[in-house]
Amino acid sequence: MTAQLAKVMERLLQPLFVPVLMSEISIGANQFAYCRERGARDAIAYLMLSWFMCFLQKRKIGLYMADVSAAFDRVSVDRLIAKLIARNVPEDLLKVFVSWLRARWAEVVVNGAKSAKMKLQDMVFQGTVWGPMFWNVFYQDADKAIRSNGFLEIVFADDLNAFKEYDSTKSTGDILADIDTCQTSLHRWGRANQVTFDAAKESRHILSRKSPHGEPFKLLGIWFDCKLVMTDTVFALAKDCRWKLTAILRTARYNTCMQLVLLYKAQLLSFIEYRTPAIYHACASSLEKLEHIQDRLLEAAGMSSLDALVHCRLAPLSARRDIAMLGLIHRTVLGKGPSHFRTFFKADAQARVAATARHRLQLIEYKDGHWTDFALPNSRPADYISYSMLGLVSVYNRLPAEIVEATSSVSAFQGTLQAFMVDIATAGHEDWAQTFSPRVPWHRHPLS
Repeated sequence: MTAQLAKVMERLLQPLFVPVLMSEISIGANQFAYCRERGARDAIAYLMLSWFMCFLQKRKIGLYMADVSAAFDRVSVDRLIAKLIARNVPEDLLKVFVSWLRARWAEVVVNGAKSAKMKLQDMVFQGTVWGPMFWNVFYQDADKAIRSNGFLEIVFADDLNAFKEYDSTKSTGDILADIDTCQTSLHRWGRANQVTFDAAKESRHILSRKSPHGEPFKLLGIWFDCKLVMTDTVFALAKDCRWKLTAILRTARYNTCMQLVLLYKAQLLSFIEYRTPAIYHACASSLEKLEHIQDRLLEAAGMSSLDALVHCRLAPLSARRDIAMLGLIHRTVLGKGPSHFRTFFKADAQARVAATARHRLQLIEYKDGHWTDFALPNSRPADYISYSMLGLVSVYNRLPAEIVEATSSVSAFQGTLQAFMVDIATAGHEDWAQTFSPRVPWHRHPLS
């Protein structure tokens, strides 16, 4: 009861300081955890877009990954208070924070038996309302150690991933030495702030189409290969989904067809779609393994893909991926979400006034990314660049004006996209599942 009352008081006081302490100045421009309109999928999407832009320019990427040991449980209160003072927190609020951060006593209770009391100090208390905010403030200036070496950091709570672009001629040894220098700088910051980094979770990689270096790495719960092909990731995801779906289908005798679909949506669909920004560009042959998961569900439910779309609002997984990523683009166009994406989705002033423009929100499309594309045999850019979110800009530009211009929210935009797909499907177009796909040639694309 005391813990619940404490959380109520934290929520009551939070509006007094959250606008200041949760601003980019206080938590860092590239912190994606515990922030409004940001999340893990945004961090993944931003990293993929950044890396693809490097690949378009035939450049390499040096990647350093770090993770703090026992992050929330090892926060120097003195250092945190000093950082709050540096942010000009009013004295009255500072007294409240000092009181909240003071040492506490805890004990473990099992079946009425209590353990010896233990002292909790120098931490931001996991499970509290203010804890994540204080962690972000405490960790914010770690970015100085990263940027002093020319790296750019993307942070999710205590998970820090830093990368830097290199010319394709840069040697592997030089890139790894540069990553080591960045690691040394971050560890120096850690010693000054009494923070320890988990050596088992630190790694260094070179991302490149032709000369990658390093083992596959796990970032925000998703495995990546150093070529960003992502085939193994899709296969592993399909394997995990098969046994999860089997568990759902075992309840078929107790559920109607509609209830089976609802169970699938509730238990499995979010697990699949969390990985959409990372696997969106993967080759069709690997993604087919994933498509079979939903096909198997619909077969058990006695539905066709069209029935699922019309009656259950369940589009094929490929179409759901297209709609999800188009939603990210539209959110950026509306000026919502992380500002990071505005670097990739820019307005095309000339196209917007052209007579051939489908709508007034045209974006700059990505064509061949480098002058050497097609210049030599086998130098053609990889298909997965045009199949990525960058290639999806061309689809966005060809959407009807009544979809793009009339929707002021992402949810309304995506709902309109699905309704448009229903119209295409019920009209008898055989490629209706590819209505928003960048993989279909424009001469036979449903949007043409």
